[in-house]
Amino acid sequence: MNKCKLILFFLFITSMLHPVFSIEVKPGGWVVCNVPAAENSEKTVPVKIYFPKDYPRGSRTIIALHEYDGSMNSWPNNTNIVYYANMYNFVIVCPHMPRTVYESQYFEETTIKWNQMPAALWIGNILIPYLKNTVGLKIDKTSLGVCGFSMGARGALRIAELYNTTIAAVACLSGYYDMLSHTKNNMFIAVYGKYDVHQERWIAVDNAIDDAKYLKDVAVFLAHGNKDSRVPMEQSFMLALKLKKLQKDQQSGYNFTFVEKKYKMHDWNYCQSVLPEMMAFFNEKIK
Repeated sequence: MNKCKLILFFLFITSMLHPVFSIEVKPGGWVVCNVPAAENSEKTVPVKIYFPKDYPRGSRTIIALHEYDGSMNSWPNNTNIVYYANMYNFVIVCPHMPRTVYESQYFEETTIKWNQMPAALWIGNILIPYLKNTVGLKIDKTSLGVCGFSMGARGALRIAELYNTTIAAVACLSGYYDMLSHTKNNMFIAVYGKYDVHQERWIAVDNAIDDAKYLKDVAVFLAHGNKDSRVPMEQSFMLALKLKKLQKDQQSGYNFTFVEKKYKMHDWNYCQSVLPEMMAFFNEKIK
C-alpha cells in the first residue's frame, strides 16, 4: 500500500471513530436546526433541540410534538421540560409542525398540507435519520422516545406504531386517537376528505386504534384530564381498552400506564401537571 493510500485509509478510520457532525452543540442550551422538508429538497423545517447540561454522557432522546396550532416553542415555553431534561439527561427535540394530523398519506381531496411530505413519514424518514447522522444523537431502539399533547399525542402514537423498531417508549397526553369519533372535525376532513364520501379511507388509513397492535415492544404512557371538554377522556379510555385486550390476548407485551388527572382541562397547565410522571416514565423505559 503506497503512502497516499495509507493516508486515505487513516483518514477514513479516524472519521469512523470520531465522526464530525455539522451541528454546534451547546450543553445546557437550545439550538435551532433547519432540517430538509423532504429528500433532495431545498425547503427546510425548523427544529429546536435542547442538549442537557451533562450531554453527551449517557444522553437519551425524546421527540416532543406540539398541538395542532402550536410551534416548536410550545413545550419550551409552556412547561419546565428543561428541568427534567437536565435531571434525567435527555435531549429534547421539538419540531415545528403546525396544522398536521400526523398523516401518512396525502389525497386528491387534501386541502391542508403542513409540508411537502406527510408528517408521520417526515418524522420517521427524515427527522430521525437527521438526528442520528447530522446531529450525532444516539438513536436506537433502546434510547429514543416520543411524546405529544393533543394532536401531537396522536402524532406520537402514530410514530410509535409506524416505527416501532426505533421507538422505545411513547407518552400520549390527551390525544385524538379514534378518527371515527371525529367525522365532522375539519382538521381530519382537510386531509382525508369528507367522511360520507370516503368512509373506507377513514377506517383503513392511519387508524391509530387498530394499529395499536404494533405497540407490543413499545412502552406506552397515557394521560388525560377528567375535565377535558375539547378531547373527551373516552379517547384515552378507548386506546387503553385496546391495549388491555391485546395484552390479554397475547399473554405478553403491551406494557402501558394510564394516568387520569383530576380537575385538569385541555391546556398546558394540565401538561405541566403530568410532566413529572411522564419524564419519570421515560427515565425508566429508555436506556
